[in-house]
Amino acid sequence: MASLAGSRARQLSLPFEEAPLWDGYGLEAALLRETSRPLRLTLTQNRSVLLSFRRKTGVIHLRLHRMFLHAPLAVVRAVARSLRRTSRSADSEVRRFMNENLHRVRKVPRQLPPLLTCGRVHDLQQVFDRVNARFFNSALRVPLTWGRGSGRARRGGLTFGSYDPVLGLIRIHPVLDRRDVPQYFLESVVYHEMLHHHLGGIPNRTGRTVYHSRVFREAEARYPWHRQALAWEKDNLPHLLRASAELDRKRKAEAAALRRH
Repeated sequence: MASLAGSRARQLSLPFEEAPLWDGYGLEAALLRETSRPLRLTLTQNRSVLLSFRRKTGVIHLRLHRMFLHAPLAVVRAVARSLRRTSRSADSEVRRFMNENLHRVRKVPRQLPPLLTCGRVHDLQQVFDRVNARFFNSALRVPLTWGRGSGRARRGGLTFGSYDPVLGLIRIHPVLDRRDVPQYFLESVVYHEMLHHHLGGIPNRTGRTVYHSRVFREAEARYPWHRQALAWEKDNLPHLLRASAELDRKRKAEAAALRRH
């Protein structure tokens, strides 16, 4: 028997103008009907994992962000097909719905920061436009900006780019705004973050949301200079780490000077 974790009887409210298409029990009933398998649904406000599931003693335990209360029946059926693993195209339909409804992740929308695309050497908007035309038929609409220069270390490396799914914003580390950074490497970083916007996360067979999935890696490898970009990063990482540390010192010194004045 299906059951719903969460509040009872009343329809769950969301801070948006349009009314949801489902209440929690109606959505669970629709999913149960489409999967034809025992299922328990929990609605969440999780900002990073919008869909996950696990199977336990023959029951599918499904966790969905409350944005799915606004999902049309076609998307609900796609979720069910993903749970049954009967269609790879269902994952694409679910990802598209999540990408189009990221504004529902926060009750109070965040504002985009000031966008700075024209650097000292590289113009990010020109890079984005080239990649968009070549790989996405100029269909992606994603703001991007140079970041502040505080990218975190990862396994002795740097986070050269990041994608904020709530703002739908790409940030690129300013250490790449250098004459010795080849265009193909900067393009590869921008392309990587554009793929995050385009593909979103995919639940794997255990229900965990995976962002660097096989589909993602296959798409990333279609960038013509992918291998060259990886090789250039490996050869130049020590230099970039030193340059990033210097940028960080300058940023902190400027911030300290402003506080003193």
